[in-house]
Amino acid sequence: MIFGSKKNKQLDDIEEQAEFTFRPFHETYRWIATSLTLGLMYPNPATDRTRLILIVTSLLMMQPVIVFILIDMYMCWLKRDIFNIIRHSTIIGPFLGAFFKMLLMYYKRVQAKELIDEMNRDYSSYNRLPRHCRAAAAACVRASVTHTERLWAPLVGIAIMTFPGMAVVATLCSHVFAATPQRYMVHDLNRPFREPEARFDSPYFETLFLIMFGGAIICVFNYTSYDGLFGLMTRHACLKMSIYCMRLRDGFRSDEPEELYRQLMEFIREQRRMFRFGALIQDAFNIWLGTILISTMIQVGSLLFHISAGYGFDVRYMLFSVCSVVHILLPCKNAANLKMMSMETATLVYCCGWERTSCKRVRRMIPFLIARAQRPIRIMAFYMFQYDMELFVNIMRTSYSMFTLLRS
Repeated sequence: MIFGSKKNKQLDDIEEQAEFTFRPFHETYRWIATSLTLGLMYPNPATDRTRLILIVTSLLMMQPVIVFILIDMYMCWLKRDIFNIIRHSTIIGPFLGAFFKMLLMYYKRVQAKELIDEMNRDYSSYNRLPRHCRAAAAACVRASVTHTERLWAPLVGIAIMTFPGMAVVATLCSHVFAATPQRYMVHDLNRPFREPEARFDSPYFETLFLIMFGGAIICVFNYTSYDGLFGLMTRHACLKMSIYCMRLRDGFRSDEPEELYRQLMEFIREQRRMFRFGALIQDAFNIWLGTILISTMIQVGSLLFHISAGYGFDVRYMLFSVCSVVHILLPCKNAANLKMMSMETATLVYCCGWERTSCKRVRRMIPFLIARAQRPIRIMAFYMFQYDMELFVNIMRTSYSMFTLLRS
């Protein structure tokens, strides 16, 4: 029984150690890291030149679709065909947004790498923390994996790949069951300066289908990875604040003044790194946050008009509408959580048990720690608009106003 108990205890210790072992970013968030790599956005200095060449090449390969859509939008404008103008704009906007994110991530590659390196540094240090701190960190990591790789990533994949998927299924069913087979495009697009039926001629149809399918794959990787990375970084910022507050509370349980002072200095260093981390998040993502702030107002209103225009229910645009709303909801929610956690830090510092110590130099520092923690960390778009849930409500109201305007 004694040997059995020791063996079971050793197994439990091994399981606990495995459960609370933190690995680097690319091992912890495998799908996000893979999507960043395949989407030509992973900030690796060794591949900077290659990524830039591939970004420009992929953009040039997509030029036929972009040019043809712009030509068709102009032709629709001459006919006052507002419905098809909106139909094209709801597709080409996010499509161009994917390439904009590639170029933006390349431009901000230094800041993005610093963010990932800081996360790797923190995960390495978390392996040496007490068990209760590692448990809290592990719970946060599991929640981040769930939200980004098991919820956000499938939603993006389903919403985007529904377009080529339904085109393939509809074409196959038409050739198998219909007396007069018909082809279906990923995004219905007329051939410039030709009759509408010419869009189904070979090799125009096959070429555009392959280009659009490739564009859909690019969008899946880009929207999964870039927006997922923002969510991971804001969640990690909240985790950093939670961990160093827990460590400060543990420090005040010590009876040794020198150990307490050492923990206090460590808290100050980590707090400084945290503010630097928040500034990096702001610098790396503020341009994109400002872009989606404006584009989502237009996008959601246009999609609502497209769905309710009386041309029949289209599941593709319905899923696209849901994904667009979630796409702006998540950064607003994550930014609001970051702001709330940064404000709560002052309360956590005050409740850490500082009244137990009689060390004067420690007590003198507590008011400054609390005062510094009372400054909230805000995520701003274009350094002007604060991201929070109030902004999300305002975006939805503006989108509905635009939808009402289009209907009138």
